Amino acid sequence: MDKARMWQRGLGASLLAALLAAGGASAQALNKGDERLLNDLAQANMAEVAAARIALQKSQNEQVRSFAQQMIDDHGKGLDAVRQVAQNKGLTLPAEPDSKQKAMAQQLQGLSGEQFDRQYLEQAGVKGHRQAHALVSKAQKQAKDADVKALAAQLQPTVEQHLNQVQQLNASLKSGTAAGSSGDAGRSGSGQPGERLPPGERDSSGNLDNPLHPASPTSSANPNNPAKPAPKPPPERY
Repeated sequence: MDKARMWQRGLGASLLAALLAAGGASAQALNKGDERLLNDLAQANMAEVAAARIALQKSQNEQVRSFAQQMIDDHGKGLDAVRQVAQNKGLTLPAEPDSKQKAMAQQLQGLSGEQFDRQYLEQAGVKGHRQAHALVSKAQKQAKDADVKALAAQLQPTVEQHLNQVQQLNASLKSGTAAGSSGDAGRSGSGQPGERLPPGERDSSGNLDNPLHPASPTSSANPNNPAKPAPKPPPERY
């Protein structure tokens, strides 16, 4: 009799524990909106890691490569944080980037040199982090689950830092390329507007308004403008 009572008590305790566990799980279950937010956060982090790995393979620019390694490190940690929250909520996240992110990766694979660096920084860098920033801001405002809100708040400073960093790097790359193609912005022998070159130095710019240019109408070296003889002094008067 005692054994039966003990068994009943043990069974009741087990059922109670199971019910409590089920109640806790249902209390932690996410609504559809929060599930989408977690999925989107996971996709954003996966996309940055995937694109950065391509950049390490293809880019020869040390600044771009350094940025790409930082993206692998930081967004790898961000992805781990998203997965941990999803695991606690019983949510299974996608294991690979979506179709749009795969298309971007395929496009990057077909590029090389400066063209690759430009597209990587503009697409995965600037555009990707603008979208990620909008996503973490949205999650903090719209998420119903406290853990999802906290996760978004945890990710936001890193996303903002990345966005500022890649915007500066992208602008630096563009200005550096422009300077390389247009040449030195300093004086290269052609002279600046209104600048007089030293005597004996020829103007290589083709500017006929420069009096030192041989073809200038005022130049003594111009065959069409022979030098005029010096005027004779007036006769002396006694």
